Amino acid sequence: MAVATESQYAGSVVDFSDNDEENEIEAGPSRYYAERQADAIAKLSKQFKCAVCHEYIMSGLMVHLPCNDRYCVSCLKELFIQATRDETLLPLRCHKQPIPLQLIARYLSADELAAYERANIEVSTADRTYCSNIQCGKFIPRDQIEPGTHRAVCDLCDTATCAICKNGFHYGLDCPDDPALRETRRIAEESGWKSCYHCGRILILRTGCNHMTCICKAQFCYVCGERWKTCRCDVADIDRIEERAEEVVDRDAGEVLPPVERQRRVERVRNELEQNHECEHPGRFQKLWRHEGYGGRRGFQCEMCDNRHWKYILQCRHCFINVCEECRRHRV
Repeated sequence: MAVATESQYAGSVVDFSDNDEENEIEAGPSRYYAERQADAIAKLSKQFKCAVCHEYIMSGLMVHLPCNDRYCVSCLKELFIQATRDETLLPLRCHKQPIPLQLIARYLSADELAAYERANIEVSTADRTYCSNIQCGKFIPRDQIEPGTHRAVCDLCDTATCAICKNGFHYGLDCPDDPALRETRRIAEESGWKSCYHCGRILILRTGCNHMTCICKAQFCYVCGERWKTCRCDVADIDRIEERAEEVVDRDAGEVLPPVERQRRVERVRNELEQNHECEHPGRFQKLWRHEGYGGRRGFQCEMCDNRHWKYILQCRHCFINVCEECRRHRV
């Protein structure tokens, strides 16, 4: 039987005595892990300015959008909730780039998510039906409309609505001609107003070219009512362009101009509008400040949402439309 000698044991044992500094091992995380943790903490503590509220917020509470704007969670959540009440914001976008739902979904409650999904269904539905109960008025999706009978039942108040004329359902009867709707269409026809081919809304063109974009995002020709670029109608109405040029000059002047100077400005604006009557609003908007003499005593009015603003307004350098910050980001 082999017996281990003292020298053999000595060669196989590591000396952990405090006297041997070379064998000491430093406790704690590795240097690489510590550096990563420090970098993560530094990034989380970094602050960015929210594009909406202009507050400086910790990066962990900021959302980076595809357009490179940064929103704080509160402002982005409020935008999604607002979109459930204002369909002009749908589909949600910032600087013409879509805002993915997944960027904010985890901050929305189940009810808020459901409301947003319902709003998207509503805005994408042509010939919509709403509850005929004037105290309700809830949107009724197509899957709640009985085929054949066109009976649409509201899941909120149980009112039955006719999906053809949008009035109360006609039990046992065919849908009669709606006198009020017929009168509205008669007035629209006499006034030269056009109905959207997609959702049926009646639209009025005040100024600009004949290219119309409805709230439902359908595009059509205001002359014939057909889908845009499917007809041979003139793109622009010279008289409307002239009227728009005069409107822009008088709006921005803030005071009564001498006739010669006014006409000079009108001609310059008219030339721009003739070249940009289908303006896509490229590039940065010009910011017109009230303290620089713009706006007058009544301030500025956004030409998309009609809200008034007192500090400044944004103006497209090509077609001269005045819009607020919200419309510039989410509606233009």
